[in-house]
Amino acid sequence: MQYADNIRISDSERDQVVGELGRHLTAGRLTIVEFDQRVAEVYRSTTRQQAHQVLRDLPSAASAVATAPVATPPNRPARRRIPGHQQIEWLAWAVAGGINFAIWGIISLATGMMIYFWPVWVIGPWGLVLLGRTLLGRESGCSKLTDALRDDRMRAVASR
Repeated sequence: MQYADNIRISDSERDQVVGELGRHLTAGRLTIVEFDQRVAEVYRSTTRQQAHQVLRDLPSAASAVATAPVATPPNRPARRRIPGHQQIEWLAWAVAGGINFAIWGIISLATGMMIYFWPVWVIGPWGLVLLGRTLLGRESGCSKLTDALRDDRMRAVASR
């Protein structure tokens, strides 16, 4: 960027130069001592040319971006995902529980009084079993059977 020699610099322009110095500091091109000295020079400057002298031996922002290594995102622990068959089981539990609750509500309204909350015997035990299986990761032998069938298929395909 070309700057006229004696044009006075504004505070926002000084902040932009300091920001660019900060990018060079984080990229490892400047030490903290050099950064402090150059920032002091920027804030003492009265013209654009004086302020931009601190950047004279540093690459421009466009060339620094082109040569910068690509940062990899930090590794996050994998979020535990509920298997598809358990999602279906939870959906079936919610639908059956909702239907039982609706029937209980309709009967209570029709009789004009709150009757015994019998849906708890449908919703409760089933929900506790599902919760335990989901939290503990307990599965039936079905997954072992499907794994064995898949392995057999893979061997059959590989032998062709």
